[in-house]
Formats: sequence, C-alpha cells, structure tokens
Amino acid sequence: MTHPPEEPKRFRLDVTLPRELPAHAFRHPVPADLPALGRLMWDAYRGTPDEPDAGDSVAAATEEIRLAFTGEHGPFQPAASFVAEDEGRAVAAALVTVWQEVPLLAYVFTAPSHVGRGLGRRLVEASMRALGEQGHSLLSLAVTEDNVRARRLYESLGFTPHQDG
Repeated sequence: MTHPPEEPKRFRLDVTLPRELPAHAFRHPVPADLPALGRLMWDAYRGTPDEPDAGDSVAAATEEIRLAFTGEHGPFQPAASFVAEDEGRAVAAALVTVWQEVPLLAYVFTAPSHVGRGLGRRLVEASMRALGEQGHSLLSLAVTEDNVRARRLYESLGFTPHQDG
C-alpha cells in the first residue's frame, strides 16, 4: 500500500513595511501571462523542495497560477506582483495575494537558466516597496523547511519567524 507524499513542513515569515528599497523595472502580471507563468513555475520548482506546489504537470502549475489570479489564495494584488523578462520572455515572477487581511508573498520563482542573478531578491524588494507605498505595514510568506536557499534569501531581506499576538 502506498501512502501519499507527506506535505513539506513550512514556516511563516514576516517582514515589517515600509522599508527603503531600490526601485526596479519590472512589469505587473496580466491574465495573458498564465501559460508562460505556469511553464515558468513548473520549470523553476521541479527538483526543489517546493515541487509539490507546482503540481505534477505544466497544466497543474498553470492552474495553480490561475487560482492565485482569481483569488483562491486571497485577493490577488497585481500592483504588488511583478514579472521579470529577458528578451520578452518571462524568467521570474513574484505573486502577492492578501490572506487573512495580511499581504502574502504567495509565489516567487525563477527560471533555472536565470537563478543566481538576483532576480528573486529584486522581485521581492519590488513587492515590498509597492506594498509599503500602498500603506501596508507587513508582508508574510510561507517557506518550505528544506528550501534553505529561499530561507536565506528571505532572512537576508529582513523576514523573521512569525510571532503570534
């Protein structure tokens, strides 16, 4: 008898906004981006601790992005979400929703060909800056315990473990 794979353990991290952050030249995602963002998420998450978040196919990853766009994970925040492009092709994205009245960095992913170039950092900074300018005072995210690279990135940006109360 086989058992379904165990859900990875996740931690909630928060960062206080607003903060002084550089401006970055990224564009906001639009519904027409769904197929490209689904492929990008699938490519970015394969072989990582976050692979289950993308589902078992490009179609499943695209559906996950569609659910974010349509509010399944809380109201989508296109003005605080960003896409990085290289020669007109999406190569990284940060998608923000609002969950339980707090902005949530729902997804950050980068094409394997563009990892290590600082795109994830700059996208998160752009989201943080946009949210601070909108008057938000906090940004939360959930990070997989085994995703050490992502945890290091978020901690270097000032995210700390969530404190109840």
